[in-house]
Amino acid sequence: MPFTLSHAAAVLPAMRTDGTGRGRLVPALLVAGSFAPDMTYYAASVLPEAMEFGDFTHSFTGVFTVDVLVAWALVGAWLVLREPLVALLPRARQGRVGALLRCGAPRARVRPSLALWWYVSAVVGSLTHVVWDAFTHLDRWGMRVFPVLGQEIAGSPLYWYLQYGGSAVAAVVIAAFVVVALRRQRDTEPVGVPVLSVRDRWLAAAVIGGCATVAAVRRATRWWDHWSADAKPWELIPTVCFGAGAGLAVGLALYGVAVRVWRPAPVRPSQAAARTEPSRPTPR
Repeated sequence: MPFTLSHAAAVLPAMRTDGTGRGRLVPALLVAGSFAPDMTYYAASVLPEAMEFGDFTHSFTGVFTVDVLVAWALVGAWLVLREPLVALLPRARQGRVGALLRCGAPRARVRPSLALWWYVSAVVGSLTHVVWDAFTHLDRWGMRVFPVLGQEIAGSPLYWYLQYGGSAVAAVVIAAFVVVALRRQRDTEPVGVPVLSVRDRWLAAAVIGGCATVAAVRRATRWWDHWSADAKPWELIPTVCFGAGAGLAVGLALYGVAVRVWRPAPVRPSQAAARTEPSRPTPR
C-alpha cells in the first residue's frame, strides 16, 4: 500500500480501545510490526540499494527475522518520542492522549516470557503487512494465486484499486478507532509530558515539516528524472510518501532529542515525594 501507516488497521482486532493488547500481545509491537517490512523503502532515500532489500523484508523469512528487529527498533524510537510528540498538542488536549499512550509509565523489566511476547507481537504485525501486500502489489504471490487482480479496469489493474482504496479505507478505520479510544480515556493531567511554549511548537513544526518537505522533494525529483517518460502521475505518490517519511524520521529524531535535553518533563509533587521518601526516617 502507498501509505505504510494504513497497515496498522490490520492489527486493530488484536487491540482493545483502552490501549491494551488482547491476551499478552503488545500493542506498540503489533503496530511497529505492521510498519516494519516497509522501513527499507524509507531507508532507500539515503541508501538506494535498500530498495531491493524490501523483497526480503516482505518475505516470510523476513517476517520471522529482520522484521522483528526493525519492529523492536521502531518501538525503542517510539518510547523516546512518545512524550515529546504529545507535548506538541495544546495542553488541554494532552490528558486523554497521554492516558491512551501510557505517557510517563515506568519501563517494563525484561523477562524471558515478556521478550517472547515482544517477538510474537512483532511477527503478527509483520505478517499482516506481508499478506496484505501480497494481494495489492505486482509480482507478489497473491497475484499468482488470483491472476484476476492483474486485470485492468478503466486503464488501471484491479490490484491498484485495492492498494489505494485499501489505504484510504484503512486510514478511516484507524481514525475511528482512535476517536473511540480517546473518548473512553479519562481527561487527567498528562504525566511525563514536557511543557512547550508556543514558540517551541512553531520551531518544532518548522524543523519537522522542513525535513519532511526537503526529503520528499529530493526523492520525488530523483524518481521523476528517471521514470517520467513512462510514468503516470499517480505512480509518484509512493515515492513522495517514502521520501517524506524518511525526512520525518530525521526531523522527529532531532526534535525528540532536543526536547529530552532542553525541555525535560516537570516532576510532579507526588513523584518528587516518592523519590525523597526513602531517605526520610520511617516511624515504627
